[in-house]
Amino acid sequence: MRTAPKPLSVLVAASAWCAIAATAAADVRITKVVVDEREMPVEAAQAADATPIRVPSNAKRIVFFCEGEAGAPAVQKRPAGRKTEEKLPELRGTRLRYRLDGIDADWRDARAEGRLTLNFRDAEGNTVGSSDARIEGTSEGWRGLPEASPLTASSLSSVAPPLAAKAIVNFLSNGGDEPVGIMAIDDVVLSIAAEGRELRRHALPFVGLGDEVHPLATPGGWGRSGSRGEMSRVAVRPDSGKPILVIEDDDPTAYGSWMSSREEVPVEPGDAVTVSWRAAHSLGIGGRTSATYTGLGPGTYWFRAGAFLPGGQPTGVEAGVRVLVVVPWYSRRDVWAGVVAVGVVAGALVARAVSLRRMRRRLVEMERTHALDRERARIARDLHDDIGAGLTEIAMQTDWVRRDVQGLASAATVARAEKACASAMDLVRSVDAIVWAVNPANDTLDRFVPYLTHSAEQFLDAADVSVRFDVPDKVPPLPLAGAVRHDLFLVVREAINNAVKHARPQVVRLGVRLDNGAVHGSHANSPQLVITVEDDGQGFPLPTSVPGAQHAGRSGLANMRRRVEDLGGRFVIESRPGGGTRIELAVPLETDSATVPGLRQGKTS
Repeated sequence: MRTAPKPLSVLVAASAWCAIAATAAADVRITKVVVDEREMPVEAAQAADATPIRVPSNAKRIVFFCEGEAGAPAVQKRPAGRKTEEKLPELRGTRLRYRLDGIDADWRDARAEGRLTLNFRDAEGNTVGSSDARIEGTSEGWRGLPEASPLTASSLSSVAPPLAAKAIVNFLSNGGDEPVGIMAIDDVVLSIAAEGRELRRHALPFVGLGDEVHPLATPGGWGRSGSRGEMSRVAVRPDSGKPILVIEDDDPTAYGSWMSSREEVPVEPGDAVTVSWRAAHSLGIGGRTSATYTGLGPGTYWFRAGAFLPGGQPTGVEAGVRVLVVVPWYSRRDVWAGVVAVGVVAGALVARAVSLRRMRRRLVEMERTHALDRERARIARDLHDDIGAGLTEIAMQTDWVRRDVQGLASAATVARAEKACASAMDLVRSVDAIVWAVNPANDTLDRFVPYLTHSAEQFLDAADVSVRFDVPDKVPPLPLAGAVRHDLFLVVREAINNAVKHARPQVVRLGVRLDNGAVHGSHANSPQLVITVEDDGQGFPLPTSVPGAQHAGRSGLANMRRRVEDLGGRFVIESRPGGGTRIELAVPLETDSATVPGLRQGKTS
């Protein structure tokens, strides 16, 4: 009766394997680092302050290449608790693992695999077909030794090919690469199903090992194989006392195998054959390996390669290299701080230059405006003092002549004298209007409206026509250029003159108001000055084909319209026979004010 080994013996065995590995693992090297197909110089060191490999921030792929070497073969003694000493298999190689601190939470293995193969042979023993199940990486719950690790169930199914007469299970560590690690299997069963026959189950147990299981013993129905058959051993599960088959591959250039060649299971072509088993494993790469990382962000990383036992236990032998991924310039705080500082300074300089330029331009414009205003004032003085005084004197002298010849000269002579006196007075009034228009002191709306109403009142009183005014209570001092004032005054005077001359009205109404909103075009959002002249005279017919009498057929009206439109304004005339005439003109005012106090607040007199 075989007794189950105690769990303590398993722990002692594990400690012995660690001690052996520490004496055998001699060296681990990082041979090269390749960044986007370009090899970088490597200074491998175990100090974190070693000279780093500088990697550009736009690097897409970094590959680290590592190599490991085993030391001299070690004579491995049986762990304490064994009855006799014996020589165990030599440790020939180490398992290479790696990690990139800052990215990897634990050590990683390059991909490695073992195999469980289902072979089909004919009656003469020749192989006629096979199917493979790959055993990769580390099984769940791996604890360093297969004796202490949980076993996971797996299966492989295949159909027996033509000429197949028997099936054989082959469990080996050669997966087509250079694996180093440990694999264990138990509970191997072959199930054969065929149409018209009952399911056959063939268990392949590990028997004939005796009470004291020797690691190099061979179970009945199984045999060792591979390039190094001594890698294959027998272990005992401490929890159940059952033996399991183990392959401890410590040589990347060799492999071990367990084969059920002594227990050939008979099959027939077309049979559905399934092999099931339970396994625990941990596989990595030995000799040399590579690690690839992509898309590393800016920062410092520490790449480490270490030598481990086949079961994954560390030996303490490591090599490392530091990698510095350079922060891109557009992500560096100092660069952005400098850019912001330069931008602020440049913005301030540009703003100052623009401000100075505008100021100089305004000074030049103000100086030009002042010069024009001084010249206009001089012209106004000259007109008033010279021409105006001279015309006044001519009018007075003409009036005296008219009085002197009254009753002495002929009626025609007296009429000519009266006409000359009237012409002289008209010229005096015209010069007075020109002087008013030229004088820059009158370039505001609050000076224009009183002058306009006063002139209209004088003219209509002389014509014996009543006048009514509709003007704001308080006219704002908005700027009104001399040329604009002059044209508006002429248009209004012409409208009043036409009303008195042609319509024979009883009352003439003169309205002035301010409206928000431009007339049109480039004067958007500017206030507009609206002046209306309305009489209750006889009126006249307007063409119906053209609204607003754009072609009224009178040269006076055409001139009035042209003057208003030249100012960017609108001219509207409404008239009908017996219904009087109404003329409205609206011109924009050049001002920055969006709302003008006193708009549409008028009084009637």
